[in-house]
Amino acid sequence: MFIILFVFFPFYTNANNVNPLIENWFKNFSFKIQIKYSNESEIKYFKSFNEKLENLKLIKKLNSNQTNIINDLIKLSNELIFNIQRTQEEKENKKILNKYNFLRNFKYKSLNKEHIFLKDWIWYTYIFDNHLYFDIENNKIKPIDLNSNKIYPNSSLVFVQDDWKLGFVNDFKIRKLISDNIIYWISWKYNFLSELKDDKKKLNYETDKIFTQLKNISKKITNWKNKEKKIKAIYEYLIKNVEYEENFSFNKASLFSWIHTFATWKGVCEWYVKMLLYMLNFSNIDNVDVIRWYVLDAPDFPKIWHAWIRIWDYYYDPTFDDPIWQLKTKTFSEYKYYKLPYDLFYTNRYTYEKIPSFLKTKSLAYRKTFINRRISTLLSKYKNSNYNLLKPFLFKYNNNLKIDKNLTIVWLSKAIWIYNVNNWIFYKNWIKKHINNINYYTVSDKNIETVASQLNYNFDWFYLFKWKLDDWSYEYRLAYNVILK
Repeated sequence: MFIILFVFFPFYTNANNVNPLIENWFKNFSFKIQIKYSNESEIKYFKSFNEKLENLKLIKKLNSNQTNIINDLIKLSNELIFNIQRTQEEKENKKILNKYNFLRNFKYKSLNKEHIFLKDWIWYTYIFDNHLYFDIENNKIKPIDLNSNKIYPNSSLVFVQDDWKLGFVNDFKIRKLISDNIIYWISWKYNFLSELKDDKKKLNYETDKIFTQLKNISKKITNWKNKEKKIKAIYEYLIKNVEYEENFSFNKASLFSWIHTFATWKGVCEWYVKMLLYMLNFSNIDNVDVIRWYVLDAPDFPKIWHAWIRIWDYYYDPTFDDPIWQLKTKTFSEYKYYKLPYDLFYTNRYTYEKIPSFLKTKSLAYRKTFINRRISTLLSKYKNSNYNLLKPFLFKYNNNLKIDKNLTIVWLSKAIWIYNVNNWIFYKNWIKKHINNINYYTVSDKNIETVASQLNYNFDWFYLFKWKLDDWSYEYRLAYNVILK
């Protein structure tokens, strides 16, 4: 299969920046696969084909010509997968529309559920707020029904709904999404266009230039990386550069645009994850979705929803890893919401319909306790994990502390021995120790949970001192870098 990599091809490209000789080879190759497999199996085959090509770039020392060939094959394979998926849906919808002779004269027909279409190598979408629909069982719909509702072939849009009823729209706009050459080769293209369509409903920006810039940034920071490192690089880039916008109004649409985020490096949750999705797509990461549900321990629950992202079978929340109160950008080792499994990630998240009704009126403190109890049921399953989200719970679990209660000095002393210090002297194992110098946090019952969280509940190499002061009172010091004489 990969012998083609070592054949010399003259380097020139077509409008979509793909070597035409490679394109011709791929057409012949894919035709053989198409004959052999069903559509679903064909999609699986070319996804696997892409993975092998990506791995080949990482493990082989390739010259520039061979690298260009691999990149062209990935582009063509991604485009093939997209076209199979889109064609399947449009073929079924066209079959339904063709059942009715009077619909064949309609100028505007939407053949897929996202209402996107390609014209002159530019992607467009139909934008509308309301539509009429007719039940098509037993051929009940008739032209007279359409005329009475002012539905006309030259000015109305027709489409097939998810429930197989026919939808008609009188008031709609055709809006440009993006030039095809910018996204010709990306994976998960259908999803990309779907999210972009959602953007264009709110703001009708010309975005080709901005998308080209974003694509170049994405390629630059993920070049020669495998899938896992690409995700990490983009996630870190986003958190490092974007700042959460504290002062916003829901009436200010521009603030809820990833374009605003890209221009100002400020945004809210929706645009953190939307920008993340686009960058992942440009980096050939597929199976990515933006998810919008409700967070149980959010102060504004259940009035305002939140957005995060799924990549394959794991979940990520860049907004929660870049909180407003954080004084400095977190490092990768400090992320709590990076690549979590479903059951752990969703301990505090619901669709609105699935929120237990009694929780909608409960206080934030009650909801946090409720979440802690849900998490506690997963501790035995993940007791050997390194998830930062679980560290406070695992610390308490492993030291027989109450999981749903805040840490106190007394509870901490069950895990870390307290040494009484007087005049820089304490006893350890009955041996007198002289302290020369220390760094420390002054802790109390009020702040110990916060300090412990900042330390990811890792108290290795820490001492807990009950330190006698000059006025004979005491304070507790969580000390590190302790130098003894």
